Amino acid sequence: MRATLAFLLAALLAAFASIGPAGAQSDVDVRESSARSDFPNGIVFTLEAASSAGFDDVRLVYEIAPDGVRATATADCTGGTLVSCTYDLGRSQRNLLIPGAEVTYFWRITTAGETQATEPQLIVYEDDRFEWRTVSDGNLTLWWYSGSQDAAERVLAAGRETLDGIGALLQTDVGFPVKIFYYASASDMEAAIIPSSVEGIVTAGLVSFSDTAMVSGSVPDEIARHEIAHIVIREAVRGPLGGVPDWLNEGTSVFAQNQPLSGQSRALEAAIQSGDVFSVRSLSSSSSGARPENVSLFYGQSYSLVAFLVERYGPEQFAELFQTFKAGATTAGALEQVYGFDQDGLENAWRDSVGLGPRQAPTLEPDRTDPAPGSGDDSASTTVIIAVVALAALFAVVLLGAGAIVLRRGR
Repeated sequence: MRATLAFLLAALLAAFASIGPAGAQSDVDVRESSARSDFPNGIVFTLEAASSAGFDDVRLVYEIAPDGVRATATADCTGGTLVSCTYDLGRSQRNLLIPGAEVTYFWRITTAGETQATEPQLIVYEDDRFEWRTVSDGNLTLWWYSGSQDAAERVLAAGRETLDGIGALLQTDVGFPVKIFYYASASDMEAAIIPSSVEGIVTAGLVSFSDTAMVSGSVPDEIARHEIAHIVIREAVRGPLGGVPDWLNEGTSVFAQNQPLSGQSRALEAAIQSGDVFSVRSLSSSSSGARPENVSLFYGQSYSLVAFLVERYGPEQFAELFQTFKAGATTAGALEQVYGFDQDGLENAWRDSVGLGPRQAPTLEPDRTDPAPGSGDDSASTTVIIAVVALAALFAVVLLGAGAIVLRRGR
């Protein structure tokens, strides 16, 4: 076994040693490695290389900062000993590209059984439809192309105020560079984002990456406050276990505005008067606001819940709530740990604050963060776990049996 392990280690070391800069191997001549933005379709990568031994495989390796993971793609190549290769990185939900996205890439080339890599390069995806200008304040930079300098600086000031104010509320420091792309209209911005799939909903702002806010609309300073708050929230719960329910995410972002948008306030007032408000459990998923007629109420009621928590129990406990979510708590667990009640308790306390009586019967909507024990999902999960454990035990027995046979033969 020692000999086998030594052989495998030597093979691994040899494999890693074979992947080095293409320039270190004289047989591969990389004549061009470049990339260009093809807005709004994506980025086009190009490689031209020569090798007397021909090419076995050519792959593009890329990573979209700051949130993407490294990925590989097979290039489309033509030629024999002299090849011309291209790869189109298209915009999609899987490969999200927005203006300002930084893509690091290199080519992995295999020829005559040996794999080499070109030096890493960087390209920034650009919306080249407009002549962009920039203005900065600390680690916050705003890009804009239309309107006055004063208007741009007002949007920048709103973003700065939110980075500092919501950062203080959540006890979170956003120390990395943050970008705002300010579009003159939602229609101008539409080509730069992956639009909402819900018919009838116009996207006025969006945070796709953890460092970039897209802003448009008739009240861009308020949209900037909302979207920058999302960046602070992401940083507040950043980690392998962190996450918050949608009502807390969107409600905190509306809380960052000077006030809710007029339609959101009207929708909440009407729902309170009729008694037809959402349950807190149903607000845990943005699907509650996925229909155009529900969007304003979803945002208005989410804001009202957040304002209730901050004003009734104070900012210290509100910051503790986010820290509890960061540690991986469920919605019910986090609320109980910080405030002493679950979603139904929060709902009835909030309902009392707006003049509504307690809900007559427990809500049927599940906690989407943590299915209730005994629910269908929980039972199904238990069945799957039992099956997996049984299969694992059977597999272990088979392996032990095979090991025994090998040992007997070794003797």
